[in-house]
Amino acid sequence: FSDALGTRTAFVLAGLIPAAYILIDTWRTRKFNPVTALAAGSALTGGVLAFLQIDGWQFALKDSYASIVVTLVMGISLLVSRPFFGFVLRVAMLPDSPQKERALDRLLRAPTVAKALFWGTLIIMLEAILNGTINFFVNLQNVVAQFGTKDFNAQVAGVNAIMRLPSIVLSLLAYGFAYYYVQWAVERDFGGKAKLFEDGMWEALEETPKPLESA
Repeated sequence: FSDALGTRTAFVLAGLIPAAYILIDTWRTRKFNPVTALAAGSALTGGVLAFLQIDGWQFALKDSYASIVVTLVMGISLLVSRPFFGFVLRVAMLPDSPQKERALDRLLRAPTVAKALFWGTLIIMLEAILNGTINFFVNLQNVVAQFGTKDFNAQVAGVNAIMRLPSIVLSLLAYGFAYYYVQWAVERDFGGKAKLFEDGMWEALEETPKPLESA
């Protein structure tokens, strides 16, 4: 596309396509919640930043915008005592009745679970910081051409290829560890039958109306 559209246009278009896809998909599904808002906000930020014609350390910082957004959101959620991982669980568990909504609220407010949500969110924030830092220095070392040249686009594509797998692995580890930590906390407060995302979860919450530690 660089030959047909020019290197600058091709670069901007590459940044706008994923942003447009996420925004259109969010609008199409009409699923607005803190998790989709984070995805849409990050996509919109990426789309706007695609128009910046910068290189060197400024581009390296710009290319790490997703990690910066996640870090800020996680940090703010912890400061206001509303750990973001709680919103992730709420969206993932999909309570489909007022009774299940109340049970889920009770679960998220349980003492051990609340602490686990805090630490789980902190883990995700630290992963974003680590991921963004690595991405910044990989860009700084490898994207050395001037913005608007074919070499610049090629170097950006090369860094994207380098960072794809490590970024996915770090995210899976962070979210996986946070999930298993929260699952341990759920069993601590509501008993061994309370398994997140399993069929008997709601029944286990009904059988244990109060956290075991405070019963």
